[in-house]
Amino acid sequence: MLWFRLVTTLVTGGLGCIGSWVVRALLADGERPVVLDLDDDPWRLRMICGDDVVDRVSLVRGDIADRDAVVALVKAHGVTRIIHLAAWQVPGCRQDPARGALVNVVGAASVFEAARAAGPQVERVVYVSSAAVFGPPGFYPPGPVREDAPTRPATHYGVYKVAGEELARVYWDEHRIPSLGFRPLAVYGPGRDAGLTADPTLAMKAAVLGRPFHIRAGGATDLVYVEDVARALLRAARSTLDRARVYNLHGAAVTMAEVVRTIETAWPAAKGRLRHGGEPMPFPDTLDDTRFQRELGPAPPTPLVDGVRRTLHTFARLHGDGRLDARELA
Repeated sequence: MLWFRLVTTLVTGGLGCIGSWVVRALLADGERPVVLDLDDDPWRLRMICGDDVVDRVSLVRGDIADRDAVVALVKAHGVTRIIHLAAWQVPGCRQDPARGALVNVVGAASVFEAARAAGPQVERVVYVSSAAVFGPPGFYPPGPVREDAPTRPATHYGVYKVAGEELARVYWDEHRIPSLGFRPLAVYGPGRDAGLTADPTLAMKAAVLGRPFHIRAGGATDLVYVEDVARALLRAARSTLDRARVYNLHGAAVTMAEVVRTIETAWPAAKGRLRHGGEPMPFPDTLDDTRFQRELGPAPPTPLVDGVRRTLHTFARLHGDGRLDARELA
């Protein structure tokens, strides 16, 4: 007789941008994921997954920093794997460092404690770290920054992400909980509306709405399409790899001027409305993801021109339906 173990995935921060795309992929696989989020407005989830999504997931409102609640949730729902995405972004962590540490560090500890308390029920933890664990490009030799480059975070957020990676390592060393973390730099695509690196996506939304927009950062960055991030997380969740592993995620290494040109080419009406300029972001401008490609690939990234076109198409469809949320452009 063959026995099949029911897979139940907990997605923390599942109402956010990456979380919504992860939920979409899990639903396509036939799962009913458990979604934990402190927010109570699933507007991104509806935008990415459809208006009926709340009937197809188990939506739980709760605080990721409440260890006892997370432990109880994992046990009550029979969670077998955790994709941890709940976090505060760079601006929030700068404005309120104590709260940022509570969400990003204590929250990560709550997740690993829940996995430990559940024992073999939870197979692995997959989480999003950030290229913010690294310092500005000048700290490193020319070329893409590798996974084993020294971490030198220039933001509170980056410090908290280093702490999360180290927590994962200790939970493997002491409790043998397998984990896989990912370090994207600038994620873009439908649903991306918050954080220091959200401006390229906001420029695309402004283009569709016929509004001017200024991308505040200058220099170059490594843009990765949000669906590529979700796919990487699902590959990791389905893997049988052990230890505590951390991977860079490379997308397209581009300047902000190239981002503007790509948007204008795909959406000619935006020409002259989009500007860019300012201090470069305090992160590397390109990442080496050789280890990810070797251990979980091949996973070629979506070319920038294709990701921009898909994002613009999605925004245009939503705008045509009267459902394009533009609150962050107000």
